[in-house]
Amino acid sequence: MNAPAVPRKESALPLRLIALAAGLALAFAAAWLAQRLSPQGGAGAPVILAALLSAAAIGLAASLEAAALPPFAIALAFGALVLLAADFSSEPNDVMASAFGFGALALAGAIAAKLIAARRRKRPALAPFALCAAAAAAIGAYAFVYVALSRELMVSDFIHYREAAIAIAGLADAGRWRALILGFVASMTDDYSWAPALAPGLAMAASAPLSRLAYEASIIILYGAPALLALALLARDLARRAGLRRDFAPMATLTLAAGAAFAAYPTGVAVLARGMPDIGGLIFYVAALRLSERLLRLIGLPPGHDAQVAPLVRRVTAALALCVFAMVLFRRWYAFAALGLALMLALECGLIALRRRANFRWRETMTAGSYGLLLILAFLSPAIVDWLPDPAAHDYAAIYAAYRKPWPIFADKLLDWCGWAVPLAAVASAAWLFARSPDRRLWRLTIGAAAIAAAAFLRVQTPYVHHLYLIAPALTALIGAPLLILFAHRPLFAALALAALVATSLTPYVARLAPPSFAPVAALPPPPRTDLAELARMKSWVEARARPDNRVCGLGSSYAFSGQLIEELWQLDPIRSPLYPDEASRPSVTMSDVDTVQGPPNPELKTCAIMLVGDPVQTHLDSAYQQTVIVPSREMLAGVGIGAHYRRTGEVFHLENNVSAVVFEQISPLDNSDMAALAERWREARKTVAGDLRGPIAP
Repeated sequence: MNAPAVPRKESALPLRLIALAAGLALAFAAAWLAQRLSPQGGAGAPVILAALLSAAAIGLAASLEAAALPPFAIALAFGALVLLAADFSSEPNDVMASAFGFGALALAGAIAAKLIAARRRKRPALAPFALCAAAAAAIGAYAFVYVALSRELMVSDFIHYREAAIAIAGLADAGRWRALILGFVASMTDDYSWAPALAPGLAMAASAPLSRLAYEASIIILYGAPALLALALLARDLARRAGLRRDFAPMATLTLAAGAAFAAYPTGVAVLARGMPDIGGLIFYVAALRLSERLLRLIGLPPGHDAQVAPLVRRVTAALALCVFAMVLFRRWYAFAALGLALMLALECGLIALRRRANFRWRETMTAGSYGLLLILAFLSPAIVDWLPDPAAHDYAAIYAAYRKPWPIFADKLLDWCGWAVPLAAVASAAWLFARSPDRRLWRLTIGAAAIAAAAFLRVQTPYVHHLYLIAPALTALIGAPLLILFAHRPLFAALALAALVATSLTPYVARLAPPSFAPVAALPPPPRTDLAELARMKSWVEARARPDNRVCGLGSSYAFSGQLIEELWQLDPIRSPLYPDEASRPSVTMSDVDTVQGPPNPELKTCAIMLVGDPVQTHLDSAYQQTVIVPSREMLAGVGIGAHYRRTGEVFHLENNVSAVVFEQISPLDNSDMAALAERWREARKTVAGDLRGPIAP
């Protein structure tokens, strides 16, 4: 009697070849588009894009299991068709970048929906929401005290995002959803996207769009409290790797860890209290750290259960790519954290390969790397399309050279922001956790990603206080994790340690008794400006005169006085929107501040009927890079060049730090030839100081 025939397993080779062909077609179409968008850029960009996409296609075609090949082949073929359509399109670059922006958001939404659908349905726990509410209350109380005592005006990036939120609230109030969506997508390629302002703006549309209280309450609830919870989760995870029982008082430990995160880096919360939403990126940063560890754990599993492991690897990779996309979209400089994560993932995979040798999951690793690369390139496609015509315009190491400060000055700033006691405690905690933890992977990821991000950022510019969010996960989690372990064994001692940390970093008392720079001072509310009454007088004076046909402008770029300060005085009595429908209706001109960023003095300066000029000339960066402020300011004060077209009115506003804002009025018109001559004098001034400066002299 013949045995029943066993059906032979069909080869997946045809499917792999089809997927490979679709991937190579995608690579070819991308290279063609890159060549079309940057015809003067040579073969660099097309070759790099083609190489990356080809590597991803080969990796996926070789490593995916047979059942997963058809949907990936279809997706790759669809992507190739989209790029081919773009190749033949005659749309301008900004329209094409926006189209790719919509595509990136649609892809992110589809992946997020699929990930949510794949999760096991559980009843949502109320405890984390309760902790977020408590954190929001604590941060809100701190912010109220900080703002009330400092009476600080929001400036620079701080006011930029508040005004972006006001713009979003205005569009939502008016029901202009199409304009809002188009504006958001268009901003995806900007250095300052609308992403941080979107949620607060929508919340403000339902309350008071001009209110600082409404704005800050929104970012505290939507960003600050969840970020504090994310840092607490990271500290708890590190503590569990060092021996904390998983079932030990979960909410008590999270609450303690959140308090430790607040107290370990209160300057980061002070930045939030001042109105900067950047802390929201920490939510995605911490999620990316935890997902990276989970991905490495899957790759490090021993052989077996491949049918279950492979889909999990893809799922975690997709979630990780989404987190990276979200944090880079939120604030562009979180890309340094993404770089740190990518390098640490590669290093950790290498370590796993050395340990596992023949048992290393090469196929799953190849799938994760290829799939992640493909998703990141898809998510970054709007920026790639926008940057290709002029990559030098995004050479930030040159453009932001003006923002570099000498190391002694930067070191003093770091001591103001962090002190030396807390970082020293973090280093000691890191050593203790290293010695105690049998599983150090998350420890290495957290510290390594922060160190790489910091080193890469320092290659571009000297950080400002909000950029320290790049190292905040390491700083806060390394402080919180040992505290949680202490809490498990000696609750009273843990409470006393947290109280000591709070006293050190959130009160002025320890700093008065301790050695210099022992505790951070940037988290304490600074004294109010001494010239607030004079600023109020300036506001009334400007509002009585400034019109689109009688523009009142300012020359200067320091905290004491800047051209932007005139536009920011509306905060003193926010009854009218600071936004205008177009440039022609503005009663002032936005002046250039930094040579390598904004180029020569704004030619629209010629329309300024009244000019307020800082005396002495006001700069806030390396003055060698601020000739665009210095040259016109000196001419105005000396009555030469453009200053010959103005006269002093006798009105002077006396500001803090012995700075005066001297008022001039135009007595004869300036024309384009005057602006061209001013730009030429600016170039000559740049040449006299450009011996060792980086960055181009803008045309």
